[in-house]
Amino acid sequence: MNLVIAGYGFVGKAHQSVLKRYYNISIVDPKINDKRVSDYDADALLICVATPQREDGACDMTHVFEVLNDTHPNIPVLIKSTISLEGWDQIINDFPNHNIAFCPEYLRAATAELDFMDTQKFEIGGKNRSIWIDILSKPFPKAKFKEIDPRVLILNKYARNSFLATKVSWFNQLYEVCKAYGIDYEQVAEVVSSDHRIGLSHTDVTPKRGWGGHCFPKDTSALIHTAESQNIDLSLLKEAVKYNNKIRS
Repeated sequence: MNLVIAGYGFVGKAHQSVLKRYYNISIVDPKINDKRVSDYDADALLICVATPQREDGACDMTHVFEVLNDTHPNIPVLIKSTISLEGWDQIINDFPNHNIAFCPEYLRAATAELDFMDTQKFEIGGKNRSIWIDILSKPFPKAKFKEIDPRVLILNKYARNSFLATKVSWFNQLYEVCKAYGIDYEQVAEVVSSDHRIGLSHTDVTPKRGWGGHCFPKDTSALIHTAESQNIDLSLLKEAVKYNNKIRS
């Protein structure tokens, strides 16, 4: 089977490193070649292109649409890029005859390949889900597959990252309280996080303070933009972003 991966950032590289053991993989990415999806005899396509933050805070899906415009409707497509609800609605509207599915990724940039290899569950929504379950079952024979509405999966990805970003902001504020009273923050964080409802993840306060990276800034911004398009004010998340911008600067 010939699989094409569009986008060769940390997500595309992680998928290529694992899937190349089972399939013939071709890469489409202007940073490494001048190929297009239509240049290959593709049996299936993985979209792993970047979806950065637009100036208005929304998710910029320009690269996703560029790839889809160059893809034959009969080719099964699995979008791994993080996309917005508005973007998905536009995809359905602009490409009604394409076989497009969505599967969120939860990879960390520094450990993307290891994270992907350790995947225990895939959540897939959209058209031709069974094709992608067959494709991914070969490298992941023990993984569980769950079919879910793609809109649920899209919002789930933003919700997870936004919640964790807010958690980082909260523990950074707790750090300031500890510092003001001369209390060891590390001890406080250890005791607080021992509550299984809270947990230890995202309690580190780094020298850079707050949160940054590939996903949290753009995903929190995109979720706020999505909510505002429906006149919903995500005030808690907005305050977390505001506070983060203050301490990061």
